[in-house]
Amino acid sequence: MKKVLLACALLASCSLLATSCGNTPNQPDNPDIPDQGEKPGDDDNPNEDDKPGDDTFDTSRNVNLYSREAGSGTRECFFEGIGYGDVAKEDNWEEGVTVSSPTSNGDMMSQVGSDPYGIGYCSLDGIGENKSIKALSYDGITPTEETVIDGSYALQRNFNYVIRDYKSTTVENGEARSQVAHAFIEFFSTVEGQVQIQSAGGIVTEAPTKTFEDLIEEYPILSGSETVQLYTCGSTSVEKVLNASITYFTNNIPNKNITISASQTGSGAAVTGITEGNSGTLADIGFLSREINDGELAKLTDENIHGAMCVDAVVAIVNSKNTSVSDINGETLTSIYKGELKTWADIVKAL
Repeated sequence: MKKVLLACALLASCSLLATSCGNTPNQPDNPDIPDQGEKPGDDDNPNEDDKPGDDTFDTSRNVNLYSREAGSGTRECFFEGIGYGDVAKEDNWEEGVTVSSPTSNGDMMSQVGSDPYGIGYCSLDGIGENKSIKALSYDGITPTEETVIDGSYALQRNFNYVIRDYKSTTVENGEARSQVAHAFIEFFSTVEGQVQIQSAGGIVTEAPTKTFEDLIEEYPILSGSETVQLYTCGSTSVEKVLNASITYFTNNIPNKNITISASQTGSGAAVTGITEGNSGTLADIGFLSREINDGELAKLTDENIHGAMCVDAVVAIVNSKNTSVSDINGETLTSIYKGELKTWADIVKAL
């Protein structure tokens, strides 16, 4: 009797399992996988088009303006180049115009890359593989190494350097620091130095003058054991090229007691940094992403050697989600930053 009852119980359990595991019409095969259709609330977010991954671009939206801070070499090149020199060096914006001010080349790319309706500009060498922004061609010319070298891309400038005057300033270990500073600057014109510059996005327009081995022979301190610490200052746009150069230089000289520390805050700090000091510290080499102006030249002596490191371009950028524009010109950019073209639809119509 017990065996019969047990058998009946087993049959009942199997029947229940069959019922619960069976499929009914219009049900997914696996109830643990949610329906992939429209979810409640999909249309409830008015800013859904601001989210990464959404291909919708609303040209009726206002343009959000971004510009580097006053004193930036990238800013000066950009606004002088497009024909709006009134704001190249100072915030002389038209009344009612609101402009956000990123404090570095990287900050500019980050802010525009986070704003689907933003427009700004940055150094060509810094863009690299950044997928959040889109570089615009200018007057129909795409910014590339080739178009910068042949001169067809108009918005370009030098990355410049200026060395401290070690004879007129009191500095500990001055002679050794002077030798290393001059050696590092000459590194830019070596075969190996130019490879580093190009690998970091800088553009070289002149042939190398020597090899790295020649440089080490020319400056015995690079093969010695003396401890030397150099400091650089100035442009943030040069950071990528500068850091690549520092890494190769310090890793490949025999003297492992030589170090170079970069502290880049903007081109306006370059000459000040080597003549007066920033935060109480005099730098050894200042870098600018523009030419040294007359006021800065007046602070220099014959011992402040200066020149060009390489060439770079300045590029107008928008968010990668912006499908409304791919080419722009100086007249349109000027109208945008004057506040005359307020929406992306206005820009499309102007182009």
